[in-house]
Amino acid sequence: MTVPRCGRAAALLLALAAAGCSLDYGAVQEEGKIAETIPDTVAIEVTHKVHQDGRLALEFEAGRTETYGAAKKMILENVRFVEYASDASPSTSGQARRIVYHTDTENAEISGSVRVRSEAEEAAIAAQAVSWENTARRLTAPPGEVVRITRDDGSWITGTGFSGDFRTRQVSFSGPVEGTYVRTPDQE
Repeated sequence: MTVPRCGRAAALLLALAAAGCSLDYGAVQEEGKIAETIPDTVAIEVTHKVHQDGRLALEFEAGRTETYGAAKKMILENVRFVEYASDASPSTSGQARRIVYHTDTENAEISGSVRVRSEAEEAAIAAQAVSWENTARRLTAPPGEVVRITRDDGSWITGTGFSGDFRTRQVSFSGPVEGTYVRTPDQE
């Protein structure tokens, strides 16, 4: 059987093309990395309300929200939030310039003029950066970050190496601290 001359040329070109091909998945992998850096959605001036058991449980506002499905995270900017108690009164409120919230773990890195106030504790915390670990229910600050806790009675403490355990309602500082403790008449 003889192959026509144009068929031989086509076969030769195919063979040369196949020899020059390599399976390079780097471009596909790069595309996946790029997908993690481009938001799926961007929303401006967002208000989000969470209802539980027929009542408002949480409300937050953000100046800008970006969602990244592939990276399993949300980035919120200029955030304010209020968590409500079962009687509908505000229990915890706060603000920050930026929150990186991980949708798979519910952990978060919070930064930029972080302020959180607890009505039940009659206290507030202020820092420039903290991290929330949802499973452990722990709020921590980077080792050198200065954290200030103030109570409504005038007591305050400032220090570094902050860690707050929300299960036991205890806070600790591993670095230097200073503060003032105000003893009220009902504590005597």
